[in-house]
Formats: sequence, structure tokens, C-alpha cells
Amino acid sequence: MKIKRRLIFAAAVCISAAGMLGGCSNPQKEGTAALEEGNYAEALTRFQKAAESDDREKAAEGYRGLGMAYYESGQYEKALEAFQQAVDLGAEETVQLYHLMASCGMQTWKSEEDYTAVLGYIQTGLALAEIADGEEAPDTDMIREMKYNEIICYENLADWENARQKGEEYLSEYPDDETVQKEAEFLKTR
Repeated sequence: MKIKRRLIFAAAVCISAAGMLGGCSNPQKEGTAALEEGNYAEALTRFQKAAESDDREKAAEGYRGLGMAYYESGQYEKALEAFQQAVDLGAEETVQLYHLMASCGMQTWKSEEDYTAVLGYIQTGLALAEIADGEEAPDTDMIREMKYNEIICYENLADWENARQKGEEYLSEYPDDETVQKEAEFLKTR
């Protein structure tokens, strides 16, 4: 739950900062305020208005905000669609954004194609984490969760070799994780 709070705060700050830097209209600022207050219906209304902007950057940030509001209200498919639209429109690609996309995908996955997409979000996020520094550096708990979820994705794809390898890498960094220790034992049988 601690990761979720920090993730929401970081995303809200990104949305708010993008709005201030871009001379954003009131809908985006009001959407950010509503999101921070937990008023997701109001946030959806405001961010939808921002997403309809003719300005590509404002529209991208509107979609990012829509994604956050949908995510917070448990509408993971819609959240993932909004986040993807934000990326397609050129929103800043961050570790946090890809973590949210992977989280949404894991809530809704149904097919091998979905697992592959989630794995791609995780790997993109982890690659961004490797080059991030200073204020851009992601939360270590988030990175740990992404690495764990990478193992789960490989398992769902029945890619046992990569699941074993990622499990070993994970345990070399987090040797006290009993859940992954059990996963590693399971993976030895595959």
C-alpha cells in the first residue's frame, strides 16, 4: 500500500508539473486537485476535458491523468488504455508510468499476448530505472515489485528458463524474500 501512495503522489506531481510548465488550462489543474482529494469522478471529468485538447502535450497529460483516475477507481482496462494513449501522444515515459501500465495489465490479463505486453511494460520501466538518477530515481520498493512481477510474467508465459534466471537474479538482490525462495524451488521442477 505504501508503494501505491507514493506512486499516486509521484504521478500527480508529474501531471501538475506538466500543466504548470505547459501553461495548462484549468481542467488539468482541477483534475490533479480532484485526484489528490480522492474525487475520482471529478478527476475523470476534468482530465477528459484536458485529453480533448488540440495541444498534443496537454492531451497526453490529460490521458495520463485519466489513467490515474481510472486506476484509482479500479477500472484497470480503461486506465491501461489511457496510459497507452498518453504514451502514444508523447507523454514523458517514466518508470512510474510503466509500473502503472504493468499493474493494470496484471489486473486484466487473459491471454499470452497480454502477458507479453505486461512483460514489455516491466522491462521498459526497469530499463528506464537503470538510467534514472537524482529526483528521477524510482522508489526501490517499486523496482523490487517490478522485478518480482517480471518473474510472474515469465511463469505465465511458461518460459521457465527466463523465470528461473530472473528468480536467481532477484534472490541475489533480495535474499530474504521467502515468497521468491519458494518460487525458485518450484521453478527448479520445471
